[in-house]
Amino acid sequence: MRKAAVGEEVVDAVPVDTEEPITRGRAAEELSQSQEPSLAERYDWLEAMINHVPDYIYAKDLEGRFLFANRAIVLNNGLERVEDMVGLTDYDIHPSAAAETIAAIERHVMETGEPDLGFEERRLRGNGWLMMSRVPLRDKTGKVIGVVGASRDITARKRGESLMKAQAQLLKAVAKGVRLDPFLSDVANLLEEVIPGTAAAVLLHKEGAQEFYMAAASPSARAASISPADILDNPASWRRFAISSGDGGQHGALAVQVSCHEASLWEFLTGVAQTIGIAIDRHYDAERITFLAEHDALTGLPNRTLLDRKLDDMLRRANETSRKVAVVFLDIDNFKLVNDSLGHAAGDKLLKIVANRISEEIGQDNLISRIGGDEFILALEQTDEDFVPWLTRIREAVARPLTLAGMDLQLTCSIGMASFAIHGRTAKELFANADMAMYRAKENGRNSIQVFDPVLAENARQKLGRSEELRRAVERDEFVLHFQPQKDMTSGEIIGVEALVRWNHPTDGLVFPGDFIPLAEESGLIVPIGEAVLRKACGQAKEWQKQGLPPVKIGVNMSARQFQEQGMTRQVAAALAESGLDPQWLEIEVTESLLMRDVQGAIMKMHELNALGVSLAIDDFGTGYSSLSTLKRFPLSRLKIDRSFIADIPDDADDMAITSAIISLARSLELDVIAEGVETKEQARFLSEAGCHAIQGYLFSKPIPAEEVTRIMREPALKSLSK
Repeated sequence: MRKAAVGEEVVDAVPVDTEEPITRGRAAEELSQSQEPSLAERYDWLEAMINHVPDYIYAKDLEGRFLFANRAIVLNNGLERVEDMVGLTDYDIHPSAAAETIAAIERHVMETGEPDLGFEERRLRGNGWLMMSRVPLRDKTGKVIGVVGASRDITARKRGESLMKAQAQLLKAVAKGVRLDPFLSDVANLLEEVIPGTAAAVLLHKEGAQEFYMAAASPSARAASISPADILDNPASWRRFAISSGDGGQHGALAVQVSCHEASLWEFLTGVAQTIGIAIDRHYDAERITFLAEHDALTGLPNRTLLDRKLDDMLRRANETSRKVAVVFLDIDNFKLVNDSLGHAAGDKLLKIVANRISEEIGQDNLISRIGGDEFILALEQTDEDFVPWLTRIREAVARPLTLAGMDLQLTCSIGMASFAIHGRTAKELFANADMAMYRAKENGRNSIQVFDPVLAENARQKLGRSEELRRAVERDEFVLHFQPQKDMTSGEIIGVEALVRWNHPTDGLVFPGDFIPLAEESGLIVPIGEAVLRKACGQAKEWQKQGLPPVKIGVNMSARQFQEQGMTRQVAAALAESGLDPQWLEIEVTESLLMRDVQGAIMKMHELNALGVSLAIDDFGTGYSSLSTLKRFPLSRLKIDRSFIADIPDDADDMAITSAIISLARSLELDVIAEGVETKEQARFLSEAGCHAIQGYLFSKPIPAEEVTRIMREPALKSLSK
C-alpha cells in the first residue's frame, strides 16, 4: 500500500495494484460539485432557519420601512405573512413613544455606520422586555442602505432581576430591624408591584390557636375584600407558602393569586415566606428583649427600672389629686432555708407562687416588682380602705399553706410601708423609709407589718454614724482586752482566762461588746476586729508566761463571719507565730448555732485548727440545735454551759435538770465542762455536786484588765468555794 504524500489525507486504503487512492479533499470537492444548491434553495434554507429562531430578526430601509421580518416578528405584531409587514414602519403598526425611541436609534446606526448592541427596551406589543441589537445594512459597495435588527426576549431575566432586587430589599429591611405591621403591608404591596397581576396576603395564626387572621393584604386583595376564609376555601386559585418560625413551627402562610407559573417565581415566593418568618422571629425576639429589660425573668413582674418609671407617674397623679399612695417592701422570712434545704429550683417555684398570690391581692391597677432574691416592692393606690388591712390580707395570702417538693410549707413575710407625702414625697425617700420599716418588722420577730416611723430614720442615721466611728476605731486600733479568769473549785487555781474585747471610745469611754459587736457583724468589721483580738490575746498569754506565771489557756471567741473566712486558719497560725505562743495554750470558742449552719464545713475547719495544736470549745452550749450524733463528730475539748441555765439555779428545777444533763453528756463524750455566769455560792455548790468543777463568773471575778489578772495569778491559790 502506498503511503500518502505530504499534505494528503488518505480517505480509503486500496491494494497497491489498483488505481491511485482518493483523498478526502478530492471527495468533498466532488460531492460539492454533484450537490450544488440553487440560489432559491439557499434562500429557502436561510428563511427557514431565521423563521425558526425565537429572536426577532428584521431589516429596514433608510426610511424605516420593513424589508424583511422573521416569523416571530410577524406573529408578535398580529400579522400572518411577512408580505403584510413589508413596506410598513413601526409607527404604522403601533404608534408609541417606544417606536420613536427605536426609530432614533436606527437612524443613528444608519447615519454613523456604527452598530448599536445591547440596548434594553420595553416590548412594543404586550408586556415584557427586549434586548435589541442593530447593525448597518450595506450593499456590495459598502454603502449603508438600511439597518438590520435582532431582538431577544429578556422578560424572564428582567423578572428574575426584579425578584432578586425585591428579595434583597426585604432582607435589608429585616437586617435593619422592622416594625412588623408596616413590614407585612410593604411585602404584600411589593409582590403586587414586582409580579403584575398578583394579589397577595399574609395570614398568621391567632395567638394560642391555629386559626388564621389577615395580617396584611395587597391593594387588589384589599379592594376585593379578600378574607382568610376566601383564601382557605379556594386552594386552586390561591397558592400558599408556609411562613416557618425559628423553633420549627409555623407562624402562618403567604397566600398569592398569580397567573404566572414559572419555577423561579415559586422559588422567589418561597424565599419571601422565609424572610417573613425571619422578620416575625426578630419582632418577637425584640419584644422579648424589651420585656426582659423591664421585667424579672423568673416571675415576669416589673423590675426596678419599670417600677421607678411607673411609680413616678403614680406619685405625680397623687400630687395632683391628693390621692394616697403607699410604697411597700415585702420580704419572705427564712427564704434561704427553703433554698438550702429543697434546692434552688424549688425556691424559684416558691417565688412564682408568692408573686402570683400578691398580684391577685393588689389587682392590675397597682404595681408589684421583684427586685432580687425574695424581696418585693409594691406601689399601692388607696381605694376605700386603709392600707394596713390591705397589707394584712396580702400577708395572709402569702401564708396560705402549700406543698413544695413533697413538703408542706407555710410561709411568713415581713412588710414595711411608707406613705406618700407623710413619709416622703419622692420615690427615693419612700423606698428608703419602706425598707427601714421592713427591717424593723424583721427585728421585731418577723411575720409582721411595720409602718414607717421617723424614729427609724433617726436610728438609721445614728447607726450609720456609729458604723463610721467603728471603722475609724479599727484603723486607730481603739480596742482593748479584758480577761475573765476561769477557776477550778477543787484546787482553787486559775485554769484559764477568756479574752473579752472592749472599745475604748475617745469620748464615750469603755464601750461593751453588746453595744458594738452586732453592728460590727452587720458591717463586716467583725473580721478585722476579731483578728486584732486574736493577736492581742496570744500576745498577752505569752507575756504572762515570760513574767514567770504558770501557763493557762486563753479562750478567744470567734464570730460566725470570722470562722467562715477562707483564710481563718492562716490568721490563727499567724497570730501564734507572731506572739510565739505554743498552740496548746490557745482555745478557740465557737457557738453551737454557728457550727450548725454548715456542719460539714465546720468540721473541716475545726480539724484544721486541731492540726495546728489549738483546742476548741463550744460556747453557750444548750442554746443551739445540735444532736448527739452531730456533737460526736466535732473535734472538741470542752463544753461551756450557757449562763441562761445557771441564772435561776437553785430555784428552777428544769434548769437544774438541763445543767445536770449537759454535765453528764460532757462526761460521756470525755469532754471538759465549764459553767458560765456563776454568781452565787449556791450555784457553785450545785455545779460541784453535779460534777462540774470549773466555773467562770462574777462569783470569782468579773472581766478585768491584764494587770489585775497578773495580780490575781501571783496570789496564793484561793480556798475552794466548795468548802
